[in-house]
Amino acid sequence: MRIFFIVLTFISFISKAQKQIAITIDDLPFVGELSLKHAQESTTKLLSKIKQQKLITVGFVNENSVCRLGQIDERVALLDAWLASGQQLGNHTFSHPSFSKLSLEDFKTETHKGEILTEKLKQKYGQTEKYFRFPFLHTGSDSLKKYGFQAFLAEKGYQNAPVTIDADDWLFNKVYMDALKANNKILMKEVAEKYLKHTEAYFDYYEKLTQDVAGRPIKHIFLCHANALNAEYFNELIEIMQKRGYTFITLKEALQDEIYSRPERVITTNGISWLHRWRMTDKKKNTLKDPEIPVNIQALYDGK
Repeated sequence: MRIFFIVLTFISFISKAQKQIAITIDDLPFVGELSLKHAQESTTKLLSKIKQQKLITVGFVNENSVCRLGQIDERVALLDAWLASGQQLGNHTFSHPSFSKLSLEDFKTETHKGEILTEKLKQKYGQTEKYFRFPFLHTGSDSLKKYGFQAFLAEKGYQNAPVTIDADDWLFNKVYMDALKANNKILMKEVAEKYLKHTEAYFDYYEKLTQDVAGRPIKHIFLCHANALNAEYFNELIEIMQKRGYTFITLKEALQDEIYSRPERVITTNGISWLHRWRMTDKKKNTLKDPEIPVNIQALYDGK
């Protein structure tokens, strides 16, 4: 009996040790802000919590959000603050367009424009990694665009940053910001609680999907956004992962998992997790049900 218990404990330890995740944060310098001051205060708060958690994240930049008349220096300083705190920056295109709606050449132009300020800042801090994240996770709506852009990224020395788990925080944040503008603190708290519960449900879902697709734990890549909701509740978000046994790694470390060398040949206008892309490439059906957005949150998001 004692040996059985020891074996179970060892298996549990190994299982937890294998649960690793990299944190990536989209739409820098900030999205859904009330004002420049709000973006500055929220960025400081978010970076403080990232430092407290001893994480190295990659923030993906939309440089059009920097180009605000009379505020460019202050917004460049927001990006500088990420690098100064030991974080990394990647290219998320200039203006966050859907690749499904642009030609290949126009999307290449968006990518070129999206690296001008960021690359200069990265050079200042000696950062050499070049990461790219598709807006909306739209990777090309036809084969010419999809594979043409893959060749372009390779030529430019970029690594694509896939996503295996996301948070739907963009939807919750919109409702959260509306509540903030209305000074409705009760609704703000409700939105945050339901956001965290929904994210935990997503982890349940994606861990089961991972087993179906890979048959083993993988090094996950998590996507959330630089917004007020995460600035306020980042520690609680990380706590969800810690309670599930995750340890935190860099994006570079995550990409060393052989799963990311798997081909994915999905041509779609939709933005979906790479777990679904690998599943669909392998022609596997999905028997799992996606976690649903709470009805009242969805209604508030839709303006009903």
